[in-house]
Amino acid sequence: MLNGHGGNVNKICNAYGIDPDEVIDFSASVNPLGYPDSVRRILLERFDDILKYPDSECTNLRKTIAEKYLCNTSNVIIGNGSNELFHLIPRALKPKQGTVLQPTFSEFKDALYNANVNIIEIINDSTSLKFNLSDSKLKSLREGVVFLCNPNNPTGQLIPKDEILRLVEANIKRLIVVDEAFMDFVEEEEMFTVIKEARSTENLIVVRSLTKFYGFPGLRLGYLIACESIINNLLRFKEPWTVNSLAQVAGQAAINDKAFKLNTRTFMSLEKRFLYEGLSKIKGLHPFYPSANFILVRIGNDELTSLSLHDLLIKDRIIIRDCSNFTGLSNKYFRVAVRTREENQRLLSALKGIMSYQTAEMASEEEFTFMIRGDSTCKQRQ
Repeated sequence: MLNGHGGNVNKICNAYGIDPDEVIDFSASVNPLGYPDSVRRILLERFDDILKYPDSECTNLRKTIAEKYLCNTSNVIIGNGSNELFHLIPRALKPKQGTVLQPTFSEFKDALYNANVNIIEIINDSTSLKFNLSDSKLKSLREGVVFLCNPNNPTGQLIPKDEILRLVEANIKRLIVVDEAFMDFVEEEEMFTVIKEARSTENLIVVRSLTKFYGFPGLRLGYLIACESIINNLLRFKEPWTVNSLAQVAGQAAINDKAFKLNTRTFMSLEKRFLYEGLSKIKGLHPFYPSANFILVRIGNDELTSLSLHDLLIKDRIIIRDCSNFTGLSNKYFRVAVRTREENQRLLSALKGIMSYQTAEMASEEEFTFMIRGDSTCKQRQ
């Protein structure tokens, strides 16, 4: 699977014959500030832990997460990235069908497919790309599992907490799985997260990632929170030792580093607005207002596609996420991560140059066409 995901820097650089160290990767939505210093320190301090098998139950990390959300360790499962947990859910719980609201994270559909679950897709064709949880088709489906992404990847759309809870309450025979991988980036998190409700709700699972916000995707670390009955069913099918020792201690250090979280949110609040406003000023680009650390952009130029824009930006050593392979999106959409001010300025400069050239080319073609047609008209009149 994983075809078309962001972050495939080496694969892309090999295909284009360029040095990975020379590129700026806007395709992967990972904290541009990197990982906390506390994570580096604990990894160096505990490096010799690799001489022993890791704790298969991730006891200390589960305790840290349970304390954060005021639940029991029996409400928590740790995974090798949130992706392992998405695949575990349908494999273990064996729902009759799975509903996916598109466009969204592709691994939901892959997880259902690999577990031989019948997939129902509800594709949002609205220009706003906002999900409607009152959709008649969604309300008519009464069994199985529903996957939601909040904030949604790649659109950045946020679903208010009360809307999700109404869906949960109206579907007691159906499991609602909410991917909150980017929720740590959301400024008013309490208005949208349902993670605290998951500990005591029999048909709700919340999955989170630790690697995007805390900047260590190479370690692979995620977790889910659910009621004990769901957790017990999932654990029967979960492979042991999927989370290594270093990832476990890194997760503990990251969660406890409150200064890093505050610094990241302050930084991201400024930079996402800067990048959004810059993109909004470029003729032919229509960005969607960001709620997290990435921005979806629609191309308004008839001649330019997301793939051709991707290829043009590679020449400037910039990688973006072509979104044409997301169900429900066309080849007019791409996504960019919010990075540092210098890097964001470099992206804006490159995009401005490309879009200006494209506009000039179109104007030239229109002028040439007009001249040809005008000349033809004159000859006919003579």
